[in-house]
Amino acid sequence: MASSPPQQSTTSESESAPTATDPGVADLEKKRRIFLMHDMRRDGKIGIVQLGDCLRVMGINPSEACVRQHQQQLRAGAIGRISFNEFISIYKKISKEMQNNPCNLTQQAEEFISTLRVFDEEGNGHMPAARLRHILTQCGDCMSPTEMNELLNNRVNEQGLVNYIEFVHAIMNG
Repeated sequence: MASSPPQQSTTSESESAPTATDPGVADLEKKRRIFLMHDMRRDGKIGIVQLGDCLRVMGINPSEACVRQHQQQLRAGAIGRISFNEFISIYKKISKEMQNNPCNLTQQAEEFISTLRVFDEEGNGHMPAARLRHILTQCGDCMSPTEMNELLNNRVNEQGLVNYIEFVHAIMNG
């Protein structure tokens, strides 16, 4: 009686090894890496003062008022540093709020444009870059000069003007 030859495996080693092919798992790991970049003490937590920066690096753009509200809630609970799981809970809540109100971004963009229109002396959708720089670095939730330079990069025309309508939409749409 002849023995049959050993059967070769039809699966490769890479197929049998566990992999994180689920986009949700990969996205969560990416967020964890970003979160850990903000962990200055290397204790697996971030200071609540870093909450807004970390959220924005991950691609959502909450207002400073929204970030302050979450920080105040954490402070009220005597929490100064948060874990990744606590952070993700806040991330999901803010992200859901923003998704549930899709016209909110459009409404905010229109409010910004309407405000900037006050400074548009010609009424043509353009304003001096210097004036826009002054407004955004001196009023309300101020931007730093470095942030302003990045935003204005390639948006100022030969006359030193910025199309503020395109500018606002470009920022609001990421």
